[in-house]
Amino acid sequence: MNFELLWSWVKKGWIRTSRSSGRYHQIKSKDLKRFLENPPQRIKNRIAAIDKEKIEYLVGSLG
Repeated sequence: MNFELLWSWVKKGWIRTSRSSGRYHQIKSKDLKRFLENPPQRIKNRIAAIDKEKIEYLVGSLG
């Protein structure tokens, strides 16, 4: 996953963020995990193509 991809999902409202200071956003691991477990239907195949080990490294075990 790269920054641009995540930012596009944030702008679409698919992932929640919190502002840490000024213009910086933080994605909590629980919000990223929730999104990856139940992504929008139209990008489900894109999510499935991401290496599962990398996802589990970022957010822990997926359900």
